[in-house]
Amino acid sequence: MQTRLRGFVVCLFLAALVPMAAADNDVQQVLARMDKAASEFKSMTAQVAYVTHTDVLNEDDKESGTVTMKKVQPGEVQGLVDFTAPDRKTITYEKRRVQVYLPKIKTVQVYDLAKQGEQLDQFLRIGFGTSGSELAKDYDVSVLGTETTKGPAAIHLQLTPRDSSARQYVQKLELWIPVQGDPYPLREKIIEPSRDYRLVVYSDLKINPPLQTDALQLKLPPGVKIEYPGK
Repeated sequence: MQTRLRGFVVCLFLAALVPMAAADNDVQQVLARMDKAASEFKSMTAQVAYVTHTDVLNEDDKESGTVTMKKVQPGEVQGLVDFTAPDRKTITYEKRRVQVYLPKIKTVQVYDLAKQGEQLDQFLRIGFGTSGSELAKDYDVSVLGTETTKGPAAIHLQLTPRDSSARQYVQKLELWIPVQGDPYPLREKIIEPSRDYRLVVYSDLKINPPLQTDALQLKLPPGVKIEYPGK
């Protein structure tokens, strides 16, 4: 009787270990795929849909448009998001400076984010140009499961920043990485300490497309006003 009980306990213990081992294996496989992709990444374009959730109000703001990103050098990217709905707006990010062009009022707002620059560089590169080795160094990475209900089958990853200063801005990130093919995210979710979050859904993703030299520059009409909020 004791032998059979001991055998039952061992089986339960092994059954508990198998999913853990499988999850660890999934993490290592995804990180290895991201290592290879990071070395080849130069640029991307995609259609994007953003959902910005405000937890205290339980409200969602939805925007859509296109995104273009280019790796300038190791550890640095330049990006442009052109929102087309519900209102037109263009946002650029370069050398830790954000510009927001509001065509309705012909105004560009310029923000110097040098103090938060390192964290912003990391967050902007998540999934595009960040190697698996870098992720494992900066984040605790775990698998939340595999999802097949929305588009291609995807591994759902959770990333928790190891650095306490980074956790002031981001509590955790979630990535949905295709099970097959290139390991670029289908979706990203950035969750703040306040429980507000931004969900980004990518479609028509193109990796390393040819870009015009001015593809990431604001194209402004004459007479635009420049503002420096916070100064």
